[in-house]
Amino acid sequence: MGQFQMIDLVSVIDACTTDRAAGRLVSMAKAVEELRVLTGDFISPDEIVANALSPVAWERGCAILFDEQPGADILHAPWQDA
Repeated sequence: MGQFQMIDLVSVIDACTTDRAAGRLVSMAKAVEELRVLTGDFISPDEIVANALSPVAWERGCAILFDEQPGADILHAPWQDA
């Protein structure tokens, strides 16, 4: 739990980086999910995974968008609005 291989971190950052006019950008929400799928680690908290990915993204010259939302995995059905 929380111990990630450098090759996995680099692969995820490279796969999730988008080139924009302002530079290279990594969505941390997307990167966290990709690393979970790649490694099979669905137990580590998002903060641990993001903390492992962030230095790799910075070293690769990427801006990081911390767009992870608490509770984003909770399904909200339209009929629950009432």
